[in-house]
Amino acid sequence: MPPRRSAPVTTGEPELFTHYHVIAVESPIGRIHIESDGELITRVSFDPIRMRRAKPPKVLVEAKKQMEAFLKRRRKHFDLPLQRPGTPFQKLVWDHLDEIRWGDSRTYQEIADRIGGKAIARTVGSACASNPLPIIVPCHRVIGSNGLLTGYVGGIWRKKWLLIHEGVLSKDLFDEA
Repeated sequence: MPPRRSAPVTTGEPELFTHYHVIAVESPIGRIHIESDGELITRVSFDPIRMRRAKPPKVLVEAKKQMEAFLKRRRKHFDLPLQRPGTPFQKLVWDHLDEIRWGDSRTYQEIADRIGGKAIARTVGSACASNPLPIIVPCHRVIGSNGLLTGYVGGIWRKKWLLIHEGVLSKDLFDEA
């Protein structure tokens, strides 16, 4: 999670802080909050984020537009400037998530195998759980090796909805299981 504020400047000047802006998008899976520092998208959350009463920066207006198009199946990927604070391993996993196209999925083990080295499915799962940009960086497209839906920051029901929305899962087949 990005820091809420930068450290105060100690030059005798008034304290300067990085201000974060938030915009909310209404969706079938609840309100989606998108946060920006004014230049980059810093976080996506299903939980409320304290909003600043100010005109949203252009990057947030564009993020809302792209998210709404995604929810209407008019956009299959996002083209936004993103801030991705994380460990080198987390960033490597998130880069692999970006490669999973709309309508497709991967297992945690498949991603671990692509990364190679000491990566194992569990560490990939941990990196997915730390993704600060769910939906935009599509960690919902990662499933268990047995085909089961496993953890998701927004809850399994949201993951299920997103995968049905993208055509990865059939609503009829999934409801019968």
